[in-house]
Amino acid sequence: MIQTDSELSRLLPTLATVDRVAVDTEADSLHCYFEKLCLIQISVPGHDYLVDPLTNVDLAPLADVLRQKEIVLQGADFDLRLLRRSLGFVATRIFDTVIAARLIGIRTFSLAALVEKFCGVTLAKGSQKANWARRPLPPHMAEYAMNDTRYLLPLAEKLEADLRERGRWEWFQQSCARALEQASVQRSRDDEEAWRISGAGKLAGRAAAVLREPIRLAMELITRSLT
Repeated sequence: MIQTDSELSRLLPTLATVDRVAVDTEADSLHCYFEKLCLIQISVPGHDYLVDPLTNVDLAPLADVLRQKEIVLQGADFDLRLLRRSLGFVATRIFDTVIAARLIGIRTFSLAALVEKFCGVTLAKGSQKANWARRPLPPHMAEYAMNDTRYLLPLAEKLEADLRERGRWEWFQQSCARALEQASVQRSRDDEEAWRISGAGKLAGRAAAVLREPIRLAMELITRSLT
């Protein structure tokens, strides 16, 4: 786990030698209303790393290096938005394995399904809903997180070969470029949807007002605490 500037400085030269870098992220979105970046997983050929954003490590040099690379991700939108919001990182090139799989006609394109199909490896489950802000990170969670990028580079190579063979490589590049553009669009949080309560739509008049008032006050308190 990379948690200091000196540890990160030893990683950067390794990243500088490659063109493609596999990246994934973990957040605490299931445990906090305003999610935060809790972990960055990075893989290059022969090496896998976990970077801890919850420490005082300066991640700006990492973002600078990654901007020069093609970033391989499994379903890019969430990770790109989280990295942009947390680090100010905006990728210049991406390889989205989900887009690639769909373009060659694969219907089951979860990471586990793709890794099993193309790499012959069955990934362990069990940490999807874990609290990634937990420290120290338990070994089984660290292993689960690392598997999210460990197989992305060989998977991308095989998907790329298939796309080229089918004459769909240019389609894929165009689709990834559109995904980059969409990820750069700022999304606003829908407070009404975030605080939706079952059965609330059936209320009207005074009953609806009684329900909405504590929600409105809670939103004001949250907003003030962040300003």
